[in-house]
Amino acid sequence: MSKIIKFPTMAEPPKAQAAPAPKAQSGGALAGIVKAVWVVTVLVWPILRWIVALDVVFQFVRMLWYWHTPGTHAGWLFLLHFGVLAALTYFVSLYKPKELQCR
Repeated sequence: MSKIIKFPTMAEPPKAQAAPAPKAQSGGALAGIVKAVWVVTVLVWPILRWIVALDVVFQFVRMLWYWHTPGTHAGWLFLLHFGVLAALTYFVSLYKPKELQCR
C-alpha cells in the first residue's frame, strides 16, 4: 500500500498575542471642523466644480481681455481663482480625514 510519513509535532503551541489597545482620539476641534468641511464639500462637489470651473474660464477670458491694461491685475486674479480650483480638487479627491479612512 502507501507509506505514511508522520511529521514532527510542535514542541509548544504559539503564544496568543495581546490585542492592541484602542488609540486615543487625536485632533480636536480643528480636526472636527476640517472633517465637517470635507463632508459638506464632497456632497456639493458635483455642482461646486462646475460653478468654480466656469468662474475660472471667465477669469481667463478677462485676463486675456485686460492683458495690456495696467492696474487691473487680471493675471494674478486668474491665478488665484485657478489655485482655488486646484486646491478644492485636491481636497476632495486626495484628502480624506483619518476618522473616515477604511482600515
